Amino acid sequence: MSTKFNNAVGFKLNLSKSPKAYQYNYDQLWFNYNNKLLGALIFRGRKLHAYKMLLQLRHALKLKEGMYHSLVFLIAMMRITPEVMLRFVKMGSTRYGVPAPISYRKKITYAVKWVVKLLRDKSKTRRLTVSGMAEILSSSLRNKGEAVQKKKELYRIASLNRHLIHRYLR
Repeated sequence: MSTKFNNAVGFKLNLSKSPKAYQYNYDQLWFNYNNKLLGALIFRGRKLHAYKMLLQLRHALKLKEGMYHSLVFLIAMMRITPEVMLRFVKMGSTRYGVPAPISYRKKITYAVKWVVKLLRDKSKTRRLTVSGMAEILSSSLRNKGEAVQKKKELYRIASLNRHLIHRYLR
C-alpha cells in the first residue's frame, strides 16, 4: 500500500518508504519543530515532563496513523505552517492587514503557537493533553481541522488585501 501526501512545500512524500530515505532532508526540519514544541510544552520549568509528553505524542501518532511518527508530525506541522503573516497598516481611521513574508524561524514559531493555543482553548482546564495534540495533528494531516482553517482564513484575508502591499514596503 503506497500512501502519498503533498505537503505544504510541494514535495511528494511516499510514506510506504523507509524513514531512512527522507532522513537527510527532514532531520533539520524535525529538529526545529521538535525544539519549538518542546519549549512551548514546558510548564513550571519542568522540561522532563514536556519531553515525556512529546514522546507520548510520538507514540500516539504512530498508533493513530499507523505510519512513521516523525513523517506524520512533519507533514502535519508543514500543513499548518504559514508562509505570510498580516502586518497591520493604518490608513485614515481603518487598519488593514497587509500580507508580508516571514522568516523560516517565525513560520515554525507561529505553527507551534497555533497548535498550543488551539489545545488550550479546546480544553476546559486549559491543560495540554497528548490525545488533543494527536487529534489536531492527525486532522491537519488530512487538511482538516481548526489549525488548517486558521491558515486558510489568514490566506483569504491576505489575498483580499494584497493590493496594499506597496503601503507596507515603503
